[in-house]
Amino acid sequence: MKSKFSYTLISLSLTVLILLIGCKVANKITYINLSQLYASDNSPAISGLRVFNENDSISKVFVRYNMNELTYKIPNGKTYQKAFYSLSYELFSSYESDEVIDSNVFVLTDSLYYNQDFEIVFDFDIHAAFPGNYLLQVTFRDLNSLNSTIYPEDVYKGSPDVAQNFLLVNEADEIIFNDWIKSTSRFSILCKNQNQQKLFISHHTDVFPIAPPPFSTASPPVYSYETKNHFTANVQNGKSELIELPVAGLYHFQADTSTRYGLTLYRFHDDYPNVTEAEQLIPPLRYLTTLKEYKTMLSSEDPKLAVDNFWLETAGNEDRAVELIKNYYSRVEYSNWLFSSFKEGWKTDRGMIYIIFGPPQTVYRKSNIETWIYGEQGNRVSLTFDFIKAYNPFSDQDFILQRQADFKNSWYIAVDYWRR
Repeated sequence: MKSKFSYTLISLSLTVLILLIGCKVANKITYINLSQLYASDNSPAISGLRVFNENDSISKVFVRYNMNELTYKIPNGKTYQKAFYSLSYELFSSYESDEVIDSNVFVLTDSLYYNQDFEIVFDFDIHAAFPGNYLLQVTFRDLNSLNSTIYPEDVYKGSPDVAQNFLLVNEADEIIFNDWIKSTSRFSILCKNQNQQKLFISHHTDVFPIAPPPFSTASPPVYSYETKNHFTANVQNGKSELIELPVAGLYHFQADTSTRYGLTLYRFHDDYPNVTEAEQLIPPLRYLTTLKEYKTMLSSEDPKLAVDNFWLETAGNEDRAVELIKNYYSRVEYSNWLFSSFKEGWKTDRGMIYIIFGPPQTVYRKSNIETWIYGEQGNRVSLTFDFIKAYNPFSDQDFILQRQADFKNSWYIAVDYWRR
C-alpha cells in the first residue's frame, strides 16, 4: 500500500477546486445517526484523521483516504475512468453550537488510480483560535455514487500543552495516524513550540483490566498517574530526534511536566490491532466464559489447543466453530481500531458492547456523551447504552458506560447466543 502527502497532488494530476461556502449551515450533528462510522461491513472513506495546532490561530487537518474506495465512471465522450469527490468541513465551538466559525469545501477528481490500492493524504487549514475547544465536522462525499459520510472530530486548543500540539511522523516524514506504535518503529514528534528543546517522557507499565459487564455495580478501579520510569527526547527546530519504544506500555510525552496534558502513545503487541497469537486470543474470551473456564485456558500448556477446544465445544461442529471464530475476533480487531485509548480497544466499555452485541443500529454523539441504540429507536424492547466521556490525561477516547442492573438479562441472552 502506497501513501503520499497532499502537497504532491499537483504532480498526481489531481484537480483541486476550492469553493467557498457562502451560507452558514446550522450544526445538526447531534441529530445525525453516526452508526456508519462503526459498521463493520462499511469500508471507511476516511481511514485516518489528524489535527495539528500549528499556532494560536491556525490548526492543520490531515485526512487520509484510499482511492480504491471511490466510485470511478467514464465521463461523456471519454474512454477513461474518473473519480469525482469532495471534502468539506464546518467548524463549531461545540456539538451543541449552531454558529459556523469556519467552513470550506474542496472538490477533487482523479483519473490515475482507478482500481488501485493507493492512499492519499490531503491537508487543509482551519481557523481555530487559542484558547478554546471546537467541533470539526468533516464530510467526505463521493459525487459519482452520491454517498457521503460525516466525521466529527474534537479540536483541542484550551491549553498550551494539549496532545494536538504535537504531530507524529515516521522516518520519511509521513504522518502516523494511529496512537499505537510497534517495537521496531522509529518516529519523530513535531512540536507547535518551535523553541522546544526537550520532551519529557513517562513510561507506564500498568496492565489494565477488561471492562466489567454492563450490569456490574462494582466501583471502577482508580489508577495512579505516577511512575518511576522517566526519560527525555531532544528537540531541534520543532522536531524531536528519532524515538523508539521497544518495551510495551504507555508513553506520555510532555512539553511541561507541571500539567498532565501531553501526547500519549501505546506499545501493545506488534501485531496490534490484529490478534494473531494464541496468547492474544484467550483474554477477549473472558466476556464469554466462566471464571473457571477462563483460568483453565490461561493455565493451559497449549493455548492454541485450549482456544480451539473452547470454540469446538461451544459451536458443536467445526464449520460453525470457524464461523464463530471469524466473527468474534473480527469484532475484537475492529474494536482495537475504533476504541483504543489508554488500553486496548477490546478492553474498553465500548469495545465490550461492540464485541458482544455487534455494531449499533443508531449512534448519537454530543460533547460529553455517546449513545448507542440496538433495535428500533423508541421501541420498549430496544437497548440503549450511554457512554460518558471521562477526563483522562492519557486519552481523549476514554468513555465510561453508564451501567444498569437492567442490562443483566440482555447481556446473558447475547452471551448465550454466542455459546449455544
